[in-house]
Amino acid sequence: MSTIAIIGAGIGGLALAQALAGAHEVVVFEKGRGVGGRMATRYADGFAFDHGAQYFTARDPAFVALLAPMIASGAVAPWSGPIANIADDGTMRLAAPRDVHYVGVRHMNSFAKALAGNVTVRTGVDVAPLPQRRGDGWALSDSDGVALGQFDWVISSTTPHQTMALFGAHGPLDGPLTGASMLPCYALMLGFAKPIVREWVMARLATGPLALVAINSSKPGRDGQAGALVAHSTSDWAAAHLDDDPADNQAALERAVAEAIGVDPATARFRALHRWKSARLAQDQNAAPYIDRARGLAASGDWTTGSRVENVVLSALALAAMIGDDAALG
Repeated sequence: MSTIAIIGAGIGGLALAQALAGAHEVVVFEKGRGVGGRMATRYADGFAFDHGAQYFTARDPAFVALLAPMIASGAVAPWSGPIANIADDGTMRLAAPRDVHYVGVRHMNSFAKALAGNVTVRTGVDVAPLPQRRGDGWALSDSDGVALGQFDWVISSTTPHQTMALFGAHGPLDGPLTGASMLPCYALMLGFAKPIVREWVMARLATGPLALVAINSSKPGRDGQAGALVAHSTSDWAAAHLDDDPADNQAALERAVAEAIGVDPATARFRALHRWKSARLAQDQNAAPYIDRARGLAASGDWTTGSRVENVVLSALALAAMIGDDAALG
């Protein structure tokens, strides 16, 4: 049995921890206040917003098998309803989604919490860059110098740039991890006292600063007596306005929501903007997770294949299989 530190409590890190926990002593460190990463939920003023991933699909048998008990327990459920496609000229066409859209219940991070199970997760811990490895393992500390323990393995499930910062000179000098490019996104959250009633649950836009608008409160298990709306910008728009005044960006996206779907953000009881600097992989890849068995370093994530939730989980499961029950170094 090896001691393994996993950095990042997103869906990939938690899937990896769950896969390794039966044979190893695993601790997950997360610098944020909760688990889920981009499958996060924001709670404010009585509203809840899934401001990261809006849904996920399940196509691979391994991922379908992982979901099955969570669907049975009610932690995951399909999100049903038409999708609106809004063309350049503003015309709208309704269509059924090609795949079943799954969401966490009651919130998106409920899926992450269910996946965490009995794994030890320490939130609010910002792990410092790795020191020189000693013969008996990696001595981790947080950014304030507080010791976190000794580990045989350190595995990163965070974004590529965060992984490289963590590994420093110990990590790979080239390859898919170092070459991965991530795209940004802004998430606008609007909370209304009354439900938002439309003939669709999510709209995709062909032009303008918005990529999609989702009626968050239409998802299963949500509060249907209020209206929660989440709008995501396009990556191009986010990149062009990444360093602009957040208030200006929020105002621009609010105007875009009003024009696209006829909802007045000024009537919302809650309004906020969140910036995702690394929302998705710029270009899908076909790469294996990173592993350095001699030094006990590894990493997985969307940089291996793509940013779909299913891709991230499958990357984590592939890395768990590479490490195996016998994680002896060398």
